[in-house]
Amino acid sequence: MATYVMSDIHGEIDRYHKMLELINFSSDDQLYIIGDVIDRGADGVSILLEIIDKGNVHFIIGNHEDMMLGTLSKDSYPEARSLWRQNGGAKTRRELLYHRTTAERIKILKYCYSRPAMESVEVNGMMWTLVHGRPSTKFLDMIWGRVEADDDFGNAHYIVGHTPTCYLTKRYKEPYHIFHGKGFLCIDCGCGNLTNPYRRLACLRLDDMAEYYV
Repeated sequence: MATYVMSDIHGEIDRYHKMLELINFSSDDQLYIIGDVIDRGADGVSILLEIIDKGNVHFIIGNHEDMMLGTLSKDSYPEARSLWRQNGGAKTRRELLYHRTTAERIKILKYCYSRPAMESVEVNGMMWTLVHGRPSTKFLDMIWGRVEADDDFGNAHYIVGHTPTCYLTKRYKEPYHIFHGKGFLCIDCGCGNLTNPYRRLACLRLDDMAEYYV
């Protein structure tokens, strides 16, 4: 049994499936996905449905799922649709409204509405805290906040996504890789930026800190 973490798949289902093959993901393993499964790429809705149907895949909400809820859920508000569209949500919105059944749409919205913004998991005696954006006690910071390369979280063990690691490493012209900061790791390696040849999907195995990329 192994425990894995991914983030920011952004609709790139081919990379997601290749990663599951690469790590030989099985029913004995656990996978945590730290937000932003949807938008930009074409297949975020399909990925979400796969996640919902797997009992050993756990999802922490990201800002893109929050924009979806702000547009389509019972707690929608007027500004959300424009914000979502500006951030690559048009494909997801069309898919949910015009290409999926009402039951599928309700299933996805209900699931995302129930998901936490932060979750902790213990592996080999180490407690890891998973959050999409930035460690905080405030919901908006958890999903929209960004880490900086020189942040120092002391002896904490945070894993975040949301901020493509090239902005932390300042290495824009090479394949992106997981950023190791002080008290945190950032694992968003640029999926969803469909014209960027250096983007990758990253996966971290918490048991031995092995890193995987596709």
